[in-house]
Amino acid sequence: MSQEAEPRILITIVEDKPGVLYKVSSIIRRRGINIDAIAVAPTTQPGVSKMTFLVSTDEKTLELLVKQIEKVPTVISVGASPLKGLYSKELALIKVNAPKPSEREMVHALASKYGARIVEERALTLTMEIVGEPEVVNNFISEVKAIAEVVDIARSGPVALSR
Repeated sequence: MSQEAEPRILITIVEDKPGVLYKVSSIIRRRGINIDAIAVAPTTQPGVSKMTFLVSTDEKTLELLVKQIEKVPTVISVGASPLKGLYSKELALIKVNAPKPSEREMVHALASKYGARIVEERALTLTMEIVGEPEVVNNFISEVKAIAEVVDIARSGPVALSR
């Protein structure tokens, strides 16, 4: 059993009730674990949502979290897995300041390399959209920062399904 902190996904299926996100996130907070990302969306079942949390923790702590979260009355089910064991994707929107033609060329080339799209091009800025595995999104953002000044980033956090 791995005791090293690593990115892990906690997927919680819950009833759509006020306060359920607060209750679940409070359990995570009380354990001293930072929530790196949260994604919440309805499921195919009316009145039921899926909450996906990205946390960095060890396996033993994650197991304790699952047991505590299962006790919340509005929680239907809880599952946890290392990020690598799931099919996961993340959306990021990145706006860069790229007034020079050479910067724009390099940003366009990088976007093409990663399969990102330029969604808006203005006189001084480019806004890009990338969808991919979280590690790929992180790498893309790192490479963009080496080329141009990043003005703003919006990230969805990973959403995941079991394989």
